[in-house]
Amino acid sequence: MMDIQVRDVRFDAGKPKICVPIMGATFEEIIEQAIQAKKVAEVIEWRADYYEDILDDEKLNTTLLALRDEIRNIPLIFNLRMAEAGGQIDISLTQYRHINEFAVSSRTIDLADVEVSIVDQLSTSFIKWMQSLGVKVILSYYNFEETPEDAVILFRLNLTEHCGADIAKIVLQPQNEADVLRQMEIAMKAQTFVSLPIISVSLGRIGKFSQVSGSLDGSCMAYGCLAGQAYPDAQIEAEKLAVMIDELR
Repeated sequence: MMDIQVRDVRFDAGKPKICVPIMGATFEEIIEQAIQAKKVAEVIEWRADYYEDILDDEKLNTTLLALRDEIRNIPLIFNLRMAEAGGQIDISLTQYRHINEFAVSSRTIDLADVEVSIVDQLSTSFIKWMQSLGVKVILSYYNFEETPEDAVILFRLNLTEHCGADIAKIVLQPQNEADVLRQMEIAMKAQTFVSLPIISVSLGRIGKFSQVSGSLDGSCMAYGCLAGQAYPDAQIEAEKLAVMIDELR
């Protein structure tokens, strides 16, 4: 399995890196959350679909610059998640492309998280263009209904590699504990035939176990939320998550 270096952080199958999402609606909320997040985060994800001024290029630019200034050398993931992928925004593909291209061109972000079905519509040249400007691409497959059969998940992981991703991400909804264990096993198996680092997230209360188990299954990142801010991908507070991961190591 390859590993990916972003600033001072190496994404590999060792200890999972703690990623804290920022989900503010306003500039002030975003910066306030960044101040909190940087105390514990090894990686910060900006969920830009929560931002009320996302369609205003000038405000977006100001926010990106201020965010980068605030978090200094911590890797920043830009994630504009569409409604169909569990996001907060319903925009056209043209708008989606423009906002992502704008963020990449701003030279403030390190990684872009793109949903794999969107790449089908935008073509892989979109990914190559981002990478040509030094931005790593996380291709994500979401399923909020179930944890599909192994073959389906493995096909999706292969697809992310085929599309040219730097990191593959699977976010799945378990029906029971067996699904969580199966997803962990797939993440572990995948390292033998996918050369990308993998982020594996099992959702919901029973899925929480997947976030502390990266050292076992090779998931390179775990999501921890800010105090009082739980949301589906990150249900364990980041500070607690850090302690748990260290303890399990």
